[in-house]
Amino acid sequence: MSRRSVVRGINEEELEYDYEAYGAALFLGKPFSGEAIEVSGDKVISLTTFVGGVVDGPKKEWYESGQLRSEGEVIHPQGAVGVWREWSESGQLVQRKEFDEKGNMISWREWNEAGNMTKDDSYKPLW
Repeated sequence: MSRRSVVRGINEEELEYDYEAYGAALFLGKPFSGEAIEVSGDKVISLTTFVGGVVDGPKKEWYESGQLRSEGEVIHPQGAVGVWREWSESGQLVQRKEFDEKGNMISWREWNEAGNMTKDDSYKPLW
């Protein structure tokens, strides 16, 4: 898809989903490519990137305070890839998951609010 055909920054409420086409996100009746934001009041609380109607690219969420809640990247059709992080509302990193290029989770770490690691698991790829 040409980068010139990408629409940016629409409100996620403007999207429709075609469940006969695997839940493709549609904007004005066509598969959506661009960034869709979810808003609560006057605050952006999530950003999801779509390509050709499917989630593909950066995904971020924020607390209503503006603090980043989570971030990661999705590559279609694999799913989550790379490092995904989640923070508490105070800004403390509470979770870090890492996925390989095929979407296999290869590590999962968690910390409590005091910053002490409570989980440190590694996984072998399924394929």
